[in-house]
Amino acid sequence: MELTILQTSDAFRYSRMLRATSRTAIEYARLNDFAYESFIGIKRGFHGAQAAFNRIFMLNDLIERGYRGWALHMDADAYIYDLGFDLRGYLADKADRSAIMATIPGETVPWHINSGVLFFNLGHPEGIALVKEWKRHFMEVPDERLRSLTSVWDHINDQTMLFRSLDENEALRAPVFFEDAMLFNHIHGRFIRQFLNSLDSNIETRTATIEAAVREVLEGTVQVAEGAEEWLVAEFYRLILAREPDPGSRGYSELLAHNGIVRAVPEVLSSLLNSEEYRRRIGAT
Repeated sequence: MELTILQTSDAFRYSRMLRATSRTAIEYARLNDFAYESFIGIKRGFHGAQAAFNRIFMLNDLIERGYRGWALHMDADAYIYDLGFDLRGYLADKADRSAIMATIPGETVPWHINSGVLFFNLGHPEGIALVKEWKRHFMEVPDERLRSLTSVWDHINDQTMLFRSLDENEALRAPVFFEDAMLFNHIHGRFIRQFLNSLDSNIETRTATIEAAVREVLEGTVQVAEGAEEWLVAEFYRLILAREPDPGSRGYSELLAHNGIVRAVPEVLSSLLNSEEYRRRIGAT
């Protein structure tokens, strides 16, 4: 199975953060014989925030080069938390899926997704078509409009454009697998963690926190919750998913340990009950 990890940032505001998170991505790629590519700068646009659109061009470049494997895009604020995660095993039964995306926690529409971590199957025709449609939405924005935008927090942003691509075309949406955010789109993600701007809008302190977390991962000093938290998560898995917890479930245990059982239990339960796996189990999809 071919897989390429992609990361990108502007040259100034997020480049230091990318240097930190790329260390985990490159190490994970090395350990698993995956490829890694990054780009610093702006492929189309005029302001640093528009580097967010680089991912569209990087995916399109892979397609144009004839690459037909999986592509994993990670934002500059996302890092591999579990270097031992079996990604090949996870993807083994998803060859018929065009992409894998995480639904934003609390959203009832599965394709209300976070674009910070995305998997695209570029060996799937609808995976290619989805990238092309995403790019089409962006190319419809004239240069004059891009020149006037210094932020991507309004409706002209890559995440909204990807949502529109999915929302407006059921054929593109149908083969996408919508995953539980606790796997790879959460501050306590079991595989990939993302420290969103909404959690700390100060770029300096957020970067420093990410750098410290990356050091823990690479030095093997990540602390895994033990005891009551793990027991409780195991019981939730048996009750809701009707199976034993997998190694990645430790993210839930850490969430309970970090936030306290009383505060965190509703979030864990909500995440499991809204997961694709649970919906499949009860025949809701």
